Amino acid sequence: MQVFIAKSARVLAIVVMVAMGLALLSIFATDGITGVIQSASVVALVCYGALMLFWFPQVEVSEEVVVIKNVLRSYRIPIGAIARIDTRWALALYLPGGKRITSWSATAPGRHASIFASRDLGQHLPESTYLAGTVRPGDLVNTDSGAAAATIRRYWETQKDRGNNTAEKVTITWHKTQLLVLVGLLVLSYLSF
Repeated sequence: MQVFIAKSARVLAIVVMVAMGLALLSIFATDGITGVIQSASVVALVCYGALMLFWFPQVEVSEEVVVIKNVLRSYRIPIGAIARIDTRWALALYLPGGKRITSWSATAPGRHASIFASRDLGQHLPESTYLAGTVRPGDLVNTDSGAAAATIRRYWETQKDRGNNTAEKVTITWHKTQLLVLVGLLVLSYLSF
């Protein structure tokens, strides 16, 4: 199994948590330990929000299934249930009924990615990657969306060639524990004021 995580998002989560740590130090310097105790729940809420938004989301790919873990829920998508793969704004998997599942962590790069991309990044990709002989910036293998999409397409094309279309359904799992922690921190933050 391969796991794809947005590295820039992880850096952003760390920056937010360091900033919150510095804010706690500043509060301690001005208001002492009572200020830290009063502010700790708000700081914890901001840090946990950063983790939910930027650290937890990922895409897991195996030969049989793709698991997209987003902020609030996860999708378990059998490879055979995928109708189309797109990377225009982010990695998006389309199902036969037209439903689209987009990954929070595998976003397409900015407009400058195609300017700085080398020619070899667009070569030797799965056949379904190419649109009119060209590759979108989101399909380049050095991007978050492109690396995940190339791996998924390889497994998808292999199953398509063998004729293995699975009747297995997409399963959705809500991140109940994460949501409960978030609600708890919201309540604590409200009560601290």
